[in-house]
Amino acid sequence: MSIFGRTLECPFCVLAVDGRSPVWSHLFPADTGNEVICENGSFLVVLDTAPLVEGHLLIIPDRHITALASLPEIERDELYAAKREAELRMREAYGRFTYFEHGAESRGRHAGACIDHAHLHLLPGDIDLLPHVARDYPEIQAFTGYGDALDGLAGRAYVMFGREPGPVHGAHAPVCATQYLRRLVARETEREAVWNWRDAVRWADTLAVRERLLSARTKLLGHPSPR
Repeated sequence: MSIFGRTLECPFCVLAVDGRSPVWSHLFPADTGNEVICENGSFLVVLDTAPLVEGHLLIIPDRHITALASLPEIERDELYAAKREAELRMREAYGRFTYFEHGAESRGRHAGACIDHAHLHLLPGDIDLLPHVARDYPEIQAFTGYGDALDGLAGRAYVMFGREPGPVHGAHAPVCATQYLRRLVARETEREAVWNWRDAVRWADTLAVRERLLSARTKLLGHPSPR
């Protein structure tokens, strides 16, 4: 069911409507807070409830679209503002960072996205994904900036990634393994046990997921998290 551009079966649409995701409610049933770090008119910056590392964030549009490259110009400006705010908090709390997106064209051409509601990953660490992606997608392109990457990748299924400082890279990815970039990041950060976000939720106690989320919320919000 779709209402006002939101799909009620989608966990990110539920988050946009209710202010907290089903996964956060599962992990913290008694917590009156949520995973939202900041927001503007059209975007939420939230903690990834299956973090690859502490401080892992997602930037999510409040309406259901499949790729950030498909945004019209006015919403792009809000995306850039949300990204700048997330980067500022990330830099102050953790230092350098890496970001990536699987941009779906359709359900059949999902470019590795396991949830077809567009979301940009932003996580601590200077992670070099280029050698791995270039091996799998030899026609990978380099872009001078994030906006240029969105322009160049719009209208097709894609994988896109960058780090600070450095260029942004992207590739047309009509065929792509699910959570492809997440797998690569998990390998590079020695967190292969949580490459699949569902496993991170399923094994939350063993993997100390709750502790990582609360610690990140404290650091990124700048004040203690309620428990």
